[in-house]
Amino acid sequence: MQVPRTSVRPPIRRHDRLRQAVMEVFCSNEINNLLNVNPSAAEWLRLLQWLHVSGLALYFFDRLRSLQLLDSLPPAIHAELEQALADNTLRSAAFLEETLRLNHAFQDEDILYANLKGITLCPFSVPRMELRSQLDLDFLVDPACAERAHAVLERCGYRLHAVSGKSMEFKTPGRSNPRLSDLYRVTPHRSVELHLEPEGSQRLHRVEWIQREGVSIPSLSPIDHYLGQALHLFKHIRGEFTRLSWFLEFRHHTQVRKPEAAFWTDLLSRLQEDKKTALGYGIAAATSQELLDEFVPSCVSAVTGPLLSPATRYWIAHYGRTALLTDFPGSKLYLLLEEELTRKEDFAGRPLRVALLPRRLPPAIHCKPEQDSLAARLYRLRQQIPYIFFRLRFHLVEGARYIMASMQWRQVLSGSVR
Repeated sequence: MQVPRTSVRPPIRRHDRLRQAVMEVFCSNEINNLLNVNPSAAEWLRLLQWLHVSGLALYFFDRLRSLQLLDSLPPAIHAELEQALADNTLRSAAFLEETLRLNHAFQDEDILYANLKGITLCPFSVPRMELRSQLDLDFLVDPACAERAHAVLERCGYRLHAVSGKSMEFKTPGRSNPRLSDLYRVTPHRSVELHLEPEGSQRLHRVEWIQREGVSIPSLSPIDHYLGQALHLFKHIRGEFTRLSWFLEFRHHTQVRKPEAAFWTDLLSRLQEDKKTALGYGIAAATSQELLDEFVPSCVSAVTGPLLSPATRYWIAHYGRTALLTDFPGSKLYLLLEEELTRKEDFAGRPLRVALLPRRLPPAIHCKPEQDSLAARLYRLRQQIPYIFFRLRFHLVEGARYIMASMQWRQVLSGSVR
């Protein structure tokens, strides 16, 4: 079943209308839809918090500046975003310095690796790094070099915090989850993720060396970079929370590459070779266009579009926007899509029971220091307990919401979508 965009019902809740109006600002030259909702002072504050968490705040501020519409913002909102941009300019410089320090350390040990995201996103995905809300550093590492990379990070002051599949998370001692008030500030705490290259992958043998501040650093090839961005989106669409700024960056990357005919020829060749990659790209692209506008070249959509099942298309059109515009920590509506993908497309996923109510406690929000004390342990416990209840409330509320939605979903699957 082809679901036309005009058949999709607009967001009903007022704050959903505000958020969708913000997304429209990135695709048009006016903000009348946002101003017509006439947000109150309290709604502006709530909207601002959502902008911060979604990673859109500075992109939104820069967009209004480019349209010469900053006067449309309430003065307090304007002042806060202006200060956030000033703070993030310093934070971006600190991230750049740390990135180059770690690159030097990896290269000194002859580690086979590549930088992921971060400074490699500029200029194709991010016009200026100070507009991006960056939380950590990511590196792709050859499994044979994993122990040496681990040792390098230890020498640089990081400690292994968590392991998930082929990813290792390292943190400096202190608070692991940043406060919203510290989102754009330079803080002493850092986080690094090492992602081990899957067996048989050749990405690390196709890297390109790029220059940053006079230093050569390895980055993924253009096609690997772009596909990795799409598949990263796809991974998070299949999860509880997705930062909306990633959709915007994917759109920007696509638009910048549009004049490069050879790029799209190579991409199509890669997609035609791997159905799962093509399907993941297709879902990421279709969801991005549902939130923003039509920006994927028609030649690519012609290849990936037919791979999306009617049920997948229906989820994107009727549930995707609601799931993605929600507040942190997100929604469990993705489980409706996940059920479709694991059953029909053979994608691996967590069992439904585990996704609805995990059996393990959430990860610690503070990284254990080298010199631990009873007072420090009690402090971490006092901070952790409210977080545990916060996560428990999320699982109960969103689990109930999913169960209600799943009844309607099953009726849809047994009806016209089939």
